[in-house]
Amino acid sequence: MNNLITTLEIIRYASAIALCVALVALAICWLYRNIKETAETAVKEELEQAIREAGRPIVKVEIQTKGKW
Repeated sequence: MNNLITTLEIIRYASAIALCVALVALAICWLYRNIKETAETAVKEELEQAIREAGRPIVKVEIQTKGKW
């Protein structure tokens, strides 16, 4: 009987450890997904900004002075 109780306790502890590992894996997946979505959004916004800026004409103004006034 004592051997059966010991076996059941080992199974219970192993199950608790497996549950903790699964929860940590789930948290890591959520964190990775959140970071990935944030990065994708930032890259998309930067790309859209670059496209808007590329569509604008570039005007370069130079002022040349000759001699002293």
